[in-house]
Amino acid sequence: MYAWIPFVTYFIFILLVFFHSRSWQRFPDWGTRLTIISFLVYIIAVLWLCLTPAHFDIPSTQKILFHFHGIPYNAIPFQGFSIEYVLNIVMTFPLGVYLYLFNYRMPFERVILVGFCFSLFIESNQFIWDYFLNLQRLADVDDLITNTLGAIIGFSLMIILYQNGWQKFLQRFMIIRH
Repeated sequence: MYAWIPFVTYFIFILLVFFHSRSWQRFPDWGTRLTIISFLVYIIAVLWLCLTPAHFDIPSTQKILFHFHGIPYNAIPFQGFSIEYVLNIVMTFPLGVYLYLFNYRMPFERVILVGFCFSLFIESNQFIWDYFLNLQRLADVDDLITNTLGAIIGFSLMIILYQNGWQKFLQRFMIIRH
């Protein structure tokens, strides 16, 4: 039961920030509201996937793990191919899409930084909460890399779509418009 504390805490925090920000009133059109609501659902889903007790075991390559007070972590990147790499990219691909919809003018370096910081937030929380509550999660340098890559790919795809005839459609969902 205690293992759900991280998820529940962040869930409540996100809802409080959303209601306090009054985003609903500031963005009255349906497209931006859909972007905001789907982003909240996305963030909550990522937190559920990453900060709740391990629900499933995805087959992974055998990795040389390090331990800190009994908590395992991987500090050696890409010790073999794993389907986890693809799943991490898929998980953070929407982050890149949302970054574009929130600020299409965002410099590419900042996209990389936000993707990395988002991933670092997840991985450090997995490590910390595993230490205190035994979430049975693994902080992994591979996840930092592949999560960041997912955000980069999502943002890049939005640039490509926008430059190839999807401007009018995408502008309906953008928080900052041309």
